[in-house]
Amino acid sequence: MDYKDHFQFPLFKEMYPNIKKSSYLKQTREFLRYQAKTLVYRKQCKMLANYLSTQPLWRSIFEQDPYRVDALLTKYCNRRFSVFQRLNYIKKNFEVMNTILGNDLCEKLVKHGFISLAELPDNLSLRLNINQIDPFEGFFSINLQDNQRNISIYDASFTFLNEKQLLVASMQGSHHENALDLIKQSTKSLYGIRPMYMLVNCFKLMCQHWQCELLAISHKQQAKYRFNDHSRLLFNYDVFWQSNGGRLINHYWHLPLSIEIKSMEQIASKKRALYRKRYAMLEDVEQQVKNSLTSLA
Repeated sequence: MDYKDHFQFPLFKEMYPNIKKSSYLKQTREFLRYQAKTLVYRKQCKMLANYLSTQPLWRSIFEQDPYRVDALLTKYCNRRFSVFQRLNYIKKNFEVMNTILGNDLCEKLVKHGFISLAELPDNLSLRLNINQIDPFEGFFSINLQDNQRNISIYDASFTFLNEKQLLVASMQGSHHENALDLIKQSTKSLYGIRPMYMLVNCFKLMCQHWQCELLAISHKQQAKYRFNDHSRLLFNYDVFWQSNGGRLINHYWHLPLSIEIKSMEQIASKKRALYRKRYAMLEDVEQQVKNSLTSLA
């Protein structure tokens, strides 16, 4: 790949190329926010620019979408992170990814925007992606993909806090008009495993392979949480992580890495055939994920 020699921190018009379609009031408000933040955080802006100048591969995703720098200016994964923490965690995230994936897989990830982790029944797949939804929630994600219709059914973004801790920062369903039908169909295809739980299983397999802890964001620390509109958030992270066996320790949910496998004696006889297919699928997915994360390393 060819890269420029130095990363320039984006101008306002580069971060918001479509801002002129908005009202004058919104344009003014966003411009003043940009000016204030880049002034107050000018030291951190320079440090991020200098860091990305030494990381041509990761710099390219910021050049493709300059708005990604707003993760430094505003929020990154945990809404309570200070600007110093945001800078350090952004840098650490890319450093860990360099180490655990290796140059070839990182190149492949940036070039194609995703790496296929596992093929699933009925033309579904698990993917590791450059996050295209919102940089506030991390620069990487995994998703359950409908390959035939080229639709993402469910996404989950994440970041690395350090070499031994992966933090799940968001879970998000599809905005497709048939989103509920997609979830029902994929749950059936996955032998009763709902998409969001399949993504948690995928994170468990990834963390097993990378030998790191699996952490998850608490509800009120999630990047998009607001005190004044919490009633609009239909997905409660705390309830979800607890349903996955999580324990809240020092403001993060700690999730077990083992995938629950019941003995056939614990399962009603009429459901045993379904569970055998489910467990065979999970065993196959485990091997596929390991192979996908090591094939080019």
